[in-house]
Amino acid sequence: MMLTQKGKLRVKSNEDLMSLLLRMRSYGIEQKALLEAIEITPRDRYLPAQHMDKVHHGRSLPMDCGQNMTSVEQVIRTVHALDLARYHSVLEIGTGTGYQTALISRLAKKVVTLDRYKTLIDQAKDRFDHAGITNIVTRQKDGLDDIAGTGLYDRIVANGVFPGLPKQYLDQIASGGSMVAAIGEPFGEQMLALLTKVGSRFERKDLFPVRMSPFMPGIAEYL
Repeated sequence: MMLTQKGKLRVKSNEDLMSLLLRMRSYGIEQKALLEAIEITPRDRYLPAQHMDKVHHGRSLPMDCGQNMTSVEQVIRTVHALDLARYHSVLEIGTGTGYQTALISRLAKKVVTLDRYKTLIDQAKDRFDHAGITNIVTRQKDGLDDIAGTGLYDRIVANGVFPGLPKQYLDQIASGGSMVAAIGEPFGEQMLALLTKVGSRFERKDLFPVRMSPFMPGIAEYL
């Protein structure tokens, strides 16, 4: 039987997914709940239409509002570093297409995700609603300095780079909680770090090198 183009893409996507899961195991990622979350969260639903042939592509991809999607491998390694449990509340700064948010929602109790772009927030919310995900709260906010009053979180993940330790988030993290963020100079190689709250300071553990864009302050007026 001849496969349609759509059928061929589905077969390739399944093959690419299996390859991705094998690569994740090579990084020591064997957490059953995370691997299951990857399998039941179709990434093609979180991709712009023009990139449907790159569902499990190993590089970042452009998306709306002039932003870039983080590579699928980096997303999964980041979620793994969060070490999530079903009772955790999570704050995500930078929603993007919502793929990382959806993965986190499968592993945590609640996710609050912020983005400066209303377009991205609205698109992501539509995807969550379509997938029947009910434990995600989407908000258009400036994640750099407008998170006071959003709650106390067990985990925070920031999808952008900071020049130094982001101490402004300490008061939003529960005792013993942690944050995953890139630290370094913008537009170059940075280090993704696990920052664990100990009293009134962070203990830092470097994870792996990344290349992420700096956060832009404020709320986008038109997008």
